[in-house]
Amino acid sequence: MKKVYKNIFGEVISKAKAEKLDDYHLYYYEKDSDVLKEIEFLTEDEIYSINYFMNREDDEEEVVNYLKEKSDLFDIEKRESAGDFIITTNKIYSLAVDEKPLISKTVFYHNDPENFICSQILDNETMQPIPERTTKCWYAADKNGEKYAAIEFSYQEDGKLELAINKIPNPDNDLDWEHYEYSTFKNLQSQIDADISYYKTAVLLPKTADKEK
Repeated sequence: MKKVYKNIFGEVISKAKAEKLDDYHLYYYEKDSDVLKEIEFLTEDEIYSINYFMNREDDEEEVVNYLKEKSDLFDIEKRESAGDFIITTNKIYSLAVDEKPLISKTVFYHNDPENFICSQILDNETMQPIPERTTKCWYAADKNGEKYAAIEFSYQEDGKLELAINKIPNPDNDLDWEHYEYSTFKNLQSQIDADISYYKTAVLLPKTADKEK
């Protein structure tokens, strides 16, 4: 493993400088590569949380036991491809609260891994998504050319759209935002050139995405 020390702004620093700071991050990369394996978040030289990135060779039970030895708070992430999309599955453990993790799935476009289009919380027992704990976002550029979540979507228990909040009229003033429901979704679609039918229900992926095994 290759270790890289960074400050809280993501800037690479020396180990000596890191240990003089109240807070810093320790990145572990796979040997002779730039593949990130683990991030330790430290405060006063004590680990307070860990992000761990699993690959296909990892045994999840072994990973959990390994992380338990280091921290009570950690997040295990698996990443897979589905056509033009990336799906991440996160299991966030907070052992001081519960032995069972909070499990979520998040979808990104391959060419835009910073902005999620769908985030779902899964039921711990059934591993099925909880529609009313699903959020989707559709993005546009503001007047400065910066991408932002222009429309945010939430869902009912049956998976149908509960509320779409359209910020496009004035992203900076919520008094100008427009609100749509399942029954008025067509009015929102009529304002958008792109097909946004994916956002009408809580389904994880657009129909065009074929999951790659």
